Amino acid sequence: MVDYSKPITDGDIKKAKTWYDIVCWGGLLIVLLPVGIANLILGYLMGDSPCTLCWGQREQMAFIGVVALFMVRYGFKPKYLATMLVMAAVGLWSSFRHLGVHAARDVGQGFGLEIMGLHTQMWAEIVFWCVVMLFGLALFLAPRFDALIAELKGKRWRPTTGFMQIAFGIVSFILASNAFQAAWTTGLPPNWGQGDPWRFSWNPKYIVWSSDSWEGMFSGFNFLGKRDVKEPDFAYAPNAERLGIKFEHNAANAPVALNGSLKIEETRAVPGISAKLNTIAKIRGEYVIASKYDFWFLNADLSPKFHAAMDPWFSANVLDLVGITALDKDAYVLMGSNKSLLRVRQNPEADDVQGWPNFTAGRSHIEAVGGLGRARIDTERAKFSYIHSSATDGRYVFMATVPDNKNKKQFVISKALMKDWMLSGEFVPTAEMLKKDRSLGELYVTGMVYEDGKLYAVSKNWNVLVVIDVAQEAVVEAWGLPEELTDIRGLVKDGSTFEVIDANRVVKLTM
Repeated sequence: MVDYSKPITDGDIKKAKTWYDIVCWGGLLIVLLPVGIANLILGYLMGDSPCTLCWGQREQMAFIGVVALFMVRYGFKPKYLATMLVMAAVGLWSSFRHLGVHAARDVGQGFGLEIMGLHTQMWAEIVFWCVVMLFGLALFLAPRFDALIAELKGKRWRPTTGFMQIAFGIVSFILASNAFQAAWTTGLPPNWGQGDPWRFSWNPKYIVWSSDSWEGMFSGFNFLGKRDVKEPDFAYAPNAERLGIKFEHNAANAPVALNGSLKIEETRAVPGISAKLNTIAKIRGEYVIASKYDFWFLNADLSPKFHAAMDPWFSANVLDLVGITALDKDAYVLMGSNKSLLRVRQNPEADDVQGWPNFTAGRSHIEAVGGLGRARIDTERAKFSYIHSSATDGRYVFMATVPDNKNKKQFVISKALMKDWMLSGEFVPTAEMLKKDRSLGELYVTGMVYEDGKLYAVSKNWNVLVVIDVAQEAVVEAWGLPEELTDIRGLVKDGSTFEVIDANRVVKLTM
């Protein structure tokens, strides 16, 4: 620990001068290497033009370097250190924002030039982390702070040395060169850089100046961006208002022309369960129902056989249960609305201790299958959509997107191989029976089953059952459901008979 009660010695002053030289090297190198190489070598020699985010990251590096040189010239001041840290934080955010768009792409894919196998946006992330680490290390190894002040000898600024003059000159040249490149390639305000810039050229006919990036700039700010998707509408948590959806139940007004209508044959209450039910399935002759994180296996009279509940946050988070499908000979897949899942099996002798991480109830009768039992399915077209149903053909699991506050046009069917839970395909179904100026995105599919190459999907919105031919990737039939059913959830198929949950009633429907 430094004893500040002792007087400052010549040795302390010498250490202060050395520390300022180190800071000068830091300011010089952050401008000379990443900013200088990007400008002089990647830009002028290799024809690379920065995108808008790249320009921002260059500016943040330049600010850090210049503030470091300010400290070398005008002495140690907390505001200089604070400015460097703030600029490093902004740089980390912008480089992470840039990197996040491309980090998950296939091997070899990316944006911009590569240096030692890494694209420039990754190098920006590395540079800003180095700034945080190296300036933290510099402060850790710094001499007495009062010696840094005393080294000024009461003057307004420190005298320049030959090294300082060289550093200031190099930094000034590189910043001026970047300013010229920015003005040459993107133009003066209100022109702005492009998201996909053309190659750098000295020939003006290849230069594009544009102010298009201002469009929508001040229309609103959202930290989640595309991911600000509101949760689906659940039986236990209606969410139509936040989703911007008004559920209609007259099948005659559905977006697709109908082949006919289903009629109610029987209605049975589910006794002994007060929770509002969100889905139903019939697997190996046994009904299984779910509400949020709870699920029940039922007897033939629909009374509960036993109840279990999962912990949604353990390992891969599995949000609200929306689908239950068969797995192998004796297991089940509990599908969450976020396309994460939990594999389970009934076992009257289940180990309570082993079941503790996965289950908050029912550990004496249920166990996870396959290690932790959890998996995530990564999609492409459906990445920013929730689901409210799942179905299986025994090899693949199928999922259907539901409309939300961001997207009410696109309807996507995704399928993943159950062997490894990796995406195997996606398609946007076509429909010859689609009415003029209508969209399959109006459907709110809350239950789905697979049979003989077709997906049978029931929609709470418009009360329709659509039949999707998987091979043709097309809706080939549509059937209306009675308008009196106002909260259709889940789907069971047995020949020409269907069953759905509506307000905790199992409703049997026939053609």
